[in-house]
Amino acid sequence: MNFIWCFFQIEIKMKKPEAVRWEKLEGQGDVPHPKQFIADVKNLYPSSSHYTRNWDKLVGEIKEEEKNEKLEGDAALNKLFQQIYSDGSDEVKRAMNKSFMESGGTVLSTNWSDVGKRKVEINPPDDMEWKKY
Repeated sequence: MNFIWCFFQIEIKMKKPEAVRWEKLEGQGDVPHPKQFIADVKNLYPSSSHYTRNWDKLVGEIKEEEKNEKLEGDAALNKLFQQIYSDGSDEVKRAMNKSFMESGGTVLSTNWSDVGKRKVEINPPDDMEWKKY
């Protein structure tokens, strides 16, 4: 005797008419008073912690601290160049990229009308010498 086993799986997805939590899937036709839940508008992350944090507020505070942070030396200079680049127009960004790349990092210009016409020469500081490795 030969047996042929066939298994079928049917998946049906339906949207609930109301945002309520069902206690069980099957019922006898009676309509119990379900526990209603309201989804929070601010997608709070689920956690096992006893208290919740407003992560958007925390990110805002960190950005504010970074903005008001007093930097010194190379860090301050680097932040200044980053600010000039991010706030600059497309021509300023193009000039900075071209001058930095062609000069091997020794020249940084924001003037595209000057840099766009010529090749930027390598210009190390007076007390240093340029070496190509």
